[in-house]
Amino acid sequence: MITISRDMLHTKIFNDKQREMEKLVQNFAGDYYLVGGTALALQLGHRRSVDFDLFTPNSFDNKKILAKVRRHYPITQIYVSQTDQLTIMTNEVKMTWYKYDFEIPLTVSWGKITMPDELTIAAMKAFAMGQRSKWKDYVDMYFLIRKYGLKKIVEHTDKLFGEGLFDEALLRGQLAYHKDIDYREEVEFMPGFEVSKERVLAELLEVSIS
Repeated sequence: MITISRDMLHTKIFNDKQREMEKLVQNFAGDYYLVGGTALALQLGHRRSVDFDLFTPNSFDNKKILAKVRRHYPITQIYVSQTDQLTIMTNEVKMTWYKYDFEIPLTVSWGKITMPDELTIAAMKAFAMGQRSKWKDYVDMYFLIRKYGLKKIVEHTDKLFGEGLFDEALLRGQLAYHKDIDYREEVEFMPGFEVSKERVLAELLEVSIS
């Protein structure tokens, strides 16, 4: 386990509401781990976080999670509540709990909560790329590819999920196809990481055919 001190993690990615919620998030340590753009931004520091995504290898009881949250904050909206998946809005922050069937190495720690490292997050995003087309995911892949290269990300994705389940051609197609990108969630870059939409899309297209 790599424990990163607070001054090494980019906690400035959080807004005030998220900072207030650290105690709540840490209360899910042990059973859940932090993933997605927030886990990546904590390590990379490239953009503001907009939510908390917590994954687990185990099934869970949505009612128990809701009860735990309500001990801290009121729940203003429930977006998804189904078997092994829950997404809510609380304290003006979206939170998701999800049962993830793949074994993920958790090598980074923020307090008590664990998370995958940057390259593993890149693999998880690469694996899921064909299932969604959110602008923030393209931004994340842009920075990850610039840092690690597409070849290394593909190799790690194959290793993590298995060559029979991961389709590199599908990933390259998603990186090249931009018509269905969902821009509704605005990306707020951290200082020093600002980049235009045109540059992101152009570089992703270039790497997809290289």
